[in-house]
Amino acid sequence: MTGSVVLERVAQYTAAWNTLDRDEMTALLEASWSDDGVIVDAEHPAGVVGRDDLGALVRRTHADLPGLVVRQVGEAEVLAGRVRTFWVATTADPATRFAGTDFIEFAPDGRIARATTFDDQPAPAGQGS
Repeated sequence: MTGSVVLERVAQYTAAWNTLDRDEMTALLEASWSDDGVIVDAEHPAGVVGRDDLGALVRRTHADLPGLVVRQVGEAEVLAGRVRTFWVATTADPATRFAGTDFIEFAPDGRIARATTFDDQPAPAGQGS
């Protein structure tokens, strides 16, 4: 698995967070997220398991945060088949901004097996605007 493959999976995963179109989100998650992939964060310490539950989480997040846009900040780093990436999320409300770091591990087929998300709030000055 090359660095370009894992970075493409991260880009697809990020794009899934940025679409409201259910079919497009499903296609992006099918390409990037393993069947039993897990996302872990402070709100979900036991993890959200599986592509369907991740899709539901993304849709709920959009419902809770209208205008949500997530974008990668800087270049992702690849080390031993894992990725560290920094991101910023903005919403329709300019005062609502989040920043975080994801540590991503991959399944043998190259899709994401686990994403561990740390919130780095507030977003650094000058980021996300």
